[in-house]
Amino acid sequence: MIAQKNRGVNEYTVFRTNNNILLYETFFSKTFYFFFKTIYTIIMKSIKNLFLGVVLIMSTITSCATNSSKEEAATTSSPAFKATGMQKKMAEKAVKSLSENNPINAWKFTADPAVLVYNDTIYIYGTNDFQQVEYTAGLEDNGYGRINTLNIFSSKDLVNWTDCGEVKVAGPDGAAKWARNSWAPAIAVKNIDGKDKFFLYFADSANGIGVLSADSPTGPFTDPLGVALVSRAAPNMQGVYWLFDPAVFVDDDGTGYIYFGGGLDKDAAHPKSARCARLQPDMISLDTKPAEIDAPYLFEDSGINKINGKYYYSYCSNWIDRGDAKGPEVPSIASICYMTSDNPLGPFTYQGETLLNPGRYFGPWGNNHHWIFQLKGKWYIAYHTQTMEKTVGLLKGGYRNIFISDFKIDDDGTIPVQSVTKAGPERICAFNPYETIPAATLRTSKNLVIMPGKVFPIAEDAYLEIDGADLSKGASSITVKPTPGSRSGTLKITLGREKGPELATITLKGDSETTAKLTLPSDFDSSVLHKIFFIYNGDFALESWKIEK
Repeated sequence: MIAQKNRGVNEYTVFRTNNNILLYETFFSKTFYFFFKTIYTIIMKSIKNLFLGVVLIMSTITSCATNSSKEEAATTSSPAFKATGMQKKMAEKAVKSLSENNPINAWKFTADPAVLVYNDTIYIYGTNDFQQVEYTAGLEDNGYGRINTLNIFSSKDLVNWTDCGEVKVAGPDGAAKWARNSWAPAIAVKNIDGKDKFFLYFADSANGIGVLSADSPTGPFTDPLGVALVSRAAPNMQGVYWLFDPAVFVDDDGTGYIYFGGGLDKDAAHPKSARCARLQPDMISLDTKPAEIDAPYLFEDSGINKINGKYYYSYCSNWIDRGDAKGPEVPSIASICYMTSDNPLGPFTYQGETLLNPGRYFGPWGNNHHWIFQLKGKWYIAYHTQTMEKTVGLLKGGYRNIFISDFKIDDDGTIPVQSVTKAGPERICAFNPYETIPAATLRTSKNLVIMPGKVFPIAEDAYLEIDGADLSKGASSITVKPTPGSRSGTLKITLGREKGPELATITLKGDSETTAKLTLPSDFDSSVLHKIFFIYNGDFALESWKIEK
């Protein structure tokens, strides 16, 4: 098309020239024709040279102006902090309403939750689906093949969550360089030689279970073995079609146990592809031969809990059409089922299903993965859904976010089918603003890129909300710490809502820590909990903040 277009222009020019020549030949003799042709040529060349001279002068002026304001131009055209296309999409569209506490981490696709309650904090570890969607841009279904990191989030109130970053698990940059992938983690803590040690188990695709260890819930994690903890070379692995989805449990006497496996061949009703084993006291080696678990219609996703002295093994049922099969051991498709035993290694007896596929509640349907846990005397279940992928406009699916819901257990130990909602769990405690708060702590946000130590806007009036803050001791000032490399901007802080009473507007210049006075409204009620909004404008990122009494 370009060649044809240029050809047309040339033909048009030739046509006009020939037309002029014909006019000259009509009114003048051939002698005068050559005279006028010469004059015509001289004039046209003069105009052309004049035009080129003007262009050259303007180009020189522009170049000088550009060089003289090079620093200013660089500042306006290249922001201090850059977001990927997917980060921008999530920042713009992954926003929760005021009535929603689910998903816990709308800003980052994460799946397969594993839960650790340690001291007064809950930590959630999950498969980093965001790593895969960055690669596919949402134009392909989630194939999990690029995922070799795990995400960590923490909370004290089940409402506001902190992005604690990623654990580099597998691949050349990971702690376990022998592994290719890191899926579906499990987490456990055990006191060894008087010190708490944290063990992070993961699936290397569907071909092995690895383990990392650390002295802190958030790492750094290292590989104590250099090989898989459970490989296909382990005994009794025949019939374990998928060697993945670990669950780990430390009993009251300090003994650790591991559960894993999944998949099916011909017998959909009794795949017998799950295994369990006791761990050595070091938590990084097997102490018994893996034993078979005959879980009806098993697909994947092992879970283990001890409730009132009984051991509860839970799992996700498979997708095979049940046909005419009926009875107490025929669960619905892709639901969470449970079995019980008086022994942590079974045999387990099937009891029923408890969490139907999230597609029934929220749509779309997908695999079901869970972790049942207790916090401050109350039971909860963490699981994943695919609600956010359509919210942000992905063309393909399988990208998941983590939900938490109350988990009901009847007095006799039976577990009914659960009710789950986007509202999520209620706040279990007030939010304490009088300690240093990572900026990547929030209930929800809009037009902000959320990263550990680096929260920055991609549009004007980007905001972040903290829910349930206890300001009963007053609020005289706030100290904010920008991320190194920040330039300038304003941070406005409001109470109750985005456009609520203004507590302060802080002018930030560079990355120096800044303290500003807070002014509470005249009708401020210190007896209730408050929402605090942080409204970002400018070219800066925030690392942390703290309110003074």
